[in-house]
Amino acid sequence: MGLAVYVEDQNHQRVHAGKEAGAYLEAILRHVDADTLLAGVHLHGDTMFNSPQLIRVMSELDVMIEGRSEVKGEVAEFKSILEGALRRRGYVWVSGD
Repeated sequence: MGLAVYVEDQNHQRVHAGKEAGAYLEAILRHVDADTLLAGVHLHGDTMFNSPQLIRVMSELDVMIEGRSEVKGEVAEFKSILEGALRRRGYVWVSGD
């Protein structure tokens, strides 16, 4: 089944970010360093990032783009999802299978 990614607004109204979002995140997770917030995504449980954490995750993704050109497209697409959550002052919820 894989990962499902949802964007929540500040009132926790949740919207599915699309099937592609989970695929982008799965590709990204293969390349994360152990000391990053993304390394804490639980593949078989739920993980939630709040706005301050999303800012840090976006910085982690910026570093990844510099060193991992093979996931540049996935990183760019996933960052746009995170930016949408930040505009809503919300959250990103990742549900593992």
